[in-house]
Amino acid sequence: MKFGNVEEQSWLYSLVKIFPIAVHNYIFYRKIYTSGLENIPDEGAVIFAPNHQNALMDALILISVKNWQPVFMARADIFAGQCIRRFLFFCKILPIFRIRDGKESLKQNNLIFQKAVEVLKKRRFLVIYPEASHKGIHRLRPLKKGITRIAFMAEEATNYNLGVKIIPVGISYQDYYDFRTDAMINFGKPINVEDYIELYKENPQKANHELVEQVKKELSTLIIDIQDSENYDNFETAREVFAPYIIRKSGKLINNFKNQIFAGKEVVKILNTIKDSDSECFNELNTLLKKYREGLTQTNLSDRIIRKKYKILGILLRTIILISTFPINVFGFLNNFVPYHLPFLLTMRVKDRNFHTSVRFALYLILFPVFYGVIFWLLCKYSSSWLFRAFYILLVPITGIFSHRYYAYVKKVAAMWKMFFNKKKPIYRTLENIREKIVEIFKKHY
Repeated sequence: MKFGNVEEQSWLYSLVKIFPIAVHNYIFYRKIYTSGLENIPDEGAVIFAPNHQNALMDALILISVKNWQPVFMARADIFAGQCIRRFLFFCKILPIFRIRDGKESLKQNNLIFQKAVEVLKKRRFLVIYPEASHKGIHRLRPLKKGITRIAFMAEEATNYNLGVKIIPVGISYQDYYDFRTDAMINFGKPINVEDYIELYKENPQKANHELVEQVKKELSTLIIDIQDSENYDNFETAREVFAPYIIRKSGKLINNFKNQIFAGKEVVKILNTIKDSDSECFNELNTLLKKYREGLTQTNLSDRIIRKKYKILGILLRTIILISTFPINVFGFLNNFVPYHLPFLLTMRVKDRNFHTSVRFALYLILFPVFYGVIFWLLCKYSSSWLFRAFYILLVPITGIFSHRYYAYVKKVAAMWKMFFNKKKPIYRTLENIREKIVEIFKKHY
């Protein structure tokens, strides 16, 4: 397998990535929050160790925060076909084989590991996902030792003078599948591999184990990490209920995604503390959270609707806004229907749902420019006014984003009306009471 010089800087790579990164940062996602950029050295040898929740989007968010060209290691089964392999090598992605790819395939990892060592020896950046697979959940899964094995191999190859560092990277998404939501990438402090070299010389297995555990410990602090799989849904419900309170009490003025990550981690800590110190309280809280979540599902409401208690004047104002902006929604919907909805239909055939966002993003990159090109061609053919053409083509993407948010806003206002007209019914009163009990329990432990 020929990898070429994937670690070398490429002007063509820099040029090609401009458009997808611009779409990623300013169109596909509403806002990308970054933290810890000061922890990134100016040069390698550095291995970045991100958590892996959202397939290829995890790579895009990493290369989007800085003008750089790190080399990635990804699952080998996506390297299907000569053309795809060449494209992925151009994108600076190396394959890594797993046991599910067959025992014979694992032999190729020796060659790939040697290439990874070469990347580090040239003081380039290497990205390895230590979980070795992706899954859209707020949990750090068990880490594989491939990342530390490569780090120690690189040190051995340079007589332990390379100074390899491992930087944990926490990646979080407001929604794994929706368009125009927020994301966050958080770079942790470097872990110096040299601190484990003496132990490695004495006992390589123990050194690998301790270094993996350190990466796991540091990475866990950068994300919302719900390790209680049995009560995972209850933890998520608790985060939704109590995070706004923590944000407000912490003096943070805005309930944005970055602050939601901070508050979410605090909620998980509180629940873990209650679980370890007061099992009776934890069981009571679990029961309440389960009832509350089931009630929200039954009424088709969100916690925000229960929490906010919207007044009639506010609901009326929002309804008037929806009615008055309906023509803008229609314009945006009709002009963006094909490129926006066709990817949703096509991704239904992709079995791994965690790949849906990546596939849709790739289709958007192709369909939107082509479709807008067709619209522009039609405008040139049937309109003689350059001002009209420019105004129309400018409105199309803007109103397309507006139309997407309009639909979500309609559902929100409809839920407000539903709550307003039914708030005296037993099930809605019960939901409010359960929520108050949940908040009171959390307040006692916060």
